[in-house]
Amino acid sequence: MPTDVNITLTLFLMILGAAILITGGETFVRGATRIAAILRIPTLIVGLTIVSAATSAPELSVSLTGVLGKTPNPDIAVGNVVGSNIANILLILGLSAFVRPLAVSSGLTKREIPMMIAFSFLLWGIGLFSVRPGNGAGPLHRFPFGAGLFFVALLIGYNVFIVKEAQRRRNREIAGQIAEQTQTREKLPGGFTGLFVAFLFLAAGLVMLVFGSNLFVTEAKIVAAYCGVSELVISLTILAVGTSLPELVVGLVAVARGNVDIAVGNVVGSNIFNLLGILGITAAAAGGLVISNQALVYDIPIMCATSLLGGYFCITDKKLSRWEGAVLLLGYAGYLFFLANRG
Repeated sequence: MPTDVNITLTLFLMILGAAILITGGETFVRGATRIAAILRIPTLIVGLTIVSAATSAPELSVSLTGVLGKTPNPDIAVGNVVGSNIANILLILGLSAFVRPLAVSSGLTKREIPMMIAFSFLLWGIGLFSVRPGNGAGPLHRFPFGAGLFFVALLIGYNVFIVKEAQRRRNREIAGQIAEQTQTREKLPGGFTGLFVAFLFLAAGLVMLVFGSNLFVTEAKIVAAYCGVSELVISLTILAVGTSLPELVVGLVAVARGNVDIAVGNVVGSNIFNLLGILGITAAAAGGLVISNQALVYDIPIMCATSLLGGYFCITDKKLSRWEGAVLLLGYAGYLFFLANRG
């Protein structure tokens, strides 16, 4: 345990980094939603693409910093994604449903939720079967460079698919919804001026996300060393919840406004983006990632089970009830208890 650490200052800087991350995520989301409003992008696309990618930007910044910083550590990248996906379903979706029962659209139950589950198990399978000899400490399980490129390609294909699918359904299913939103949406400046302001929000959000993630990761590592807790556990809890706060805020705001497509779509879309985009980009940038035995044996299987449970609750009756939300919240409390006892 380091003795020359000013823990009070470290905790303050860590909280400051988290605050900058949250503010950056909110600013980025605001810019993205303004662009969507000006260009009249359907709500479903906003929730599954723009909003989910925007609220996952902190995870991307944290993961890239974890593997490309001065002291690279793949536990930060893998643990952050896995922990964020677990928190998204158990904490964010559970809390949103507990506040207000959620109706789930048929599009999510037929396509995006099964995709989320399939991609979760795909990560687990790659980790199990992508093995190379270690340095006397047993075989190393990896998420290789090629798998990273494959996941990025899947993300591109996924986004192309849902955009084309939304366009095909536009006249059939959501033309009336778009017309209603067009009449009642907040008056925003259009044309070049409106888009320019929206892109300024995006740029400011990205700057805050990058700075905040660097500060947050640095101070989290110090706290981990000071407390004698492994960086994997820190990334699965503090980092995961901290970088998932934008999803939590967006989900609760969407629930309060009755827009459940944004609330559920943001969680599902964020989980897909975390797996395909963040892990894919991080693995490609780092030339592959080593997956720890703890993550492979415990955390990734828990993520897969969590995806199955959340997906089952959403698909049955196409709704997520308040008691199901309570079950998810209890599941997250149990997961934190398990981590605390695992050390």
